[in-house]
Amino acid sequence: METQNWPPAPLRWPEHPLSDGTISLDRMTIGDVPAVVAAIDDEILRWLPLPSPYREADAVTFLGWQASEAQQGTHLNFAVRTEGDFAGCAGLSFRGGPGVAEVGYWVGAGMRGRGIAARATRLLAAYAFTTFQPRRVELLIQPENVASCRAAEMAGAVAEGIRRAGIEQRGGVHDALVYSLLPGDVS
Repeated sequence: METQNWPPAPLRWPEHPLSDGTISLDRMTIGDVPAVVAAIDDEILRWLPLPSPYREADAVTFLGWQASEAQQGTHLNFAVRTEGDFAGCAGLSFRGGPGVAEVGYWVGAGMRGRGIAARATRLLAAYAFTTFQPRRVELLIQPENVASCRAAEMAGAVAEGIRRAGIEQRGGVHDALVYSLLPGDVS
């Protein structure tokens, strides 16, 4: 893997949605804004550095951020859908240095507990390994976020330990439980 131009910018969304037959991941559009706003609840705000309250203007700004990040080669974000309905969001980030990709996700309250985040993680990791060939995919999760840790484990990710002061959120620094997937974990 050539590290100087990894990953190649700009990042491009796949031509067709990623799917495992139960969920699909595709590019979020302006049509998703109402569903995004409706899905952002106190549980999501607890773990993610999002504006609170989360409004339509925030979701529109997020769409613009996605395009800019993809252009720079740092982040590719997807809408998570099940049976065509918006279920949440999953992203692939390339800020951990050459050869490392990171997956992050959130799922709206009405869709939680169905394994959607685990499925999205596996789809994104498989896509990352096939398309960008990182040596590893990481998930950084606050240890107290039990549901997100469970989703990572259901996806087959291995808990490696605590990265002290590993996540910045709302002006604070928090420890992060580091999970990883290697190419053979998702084949």
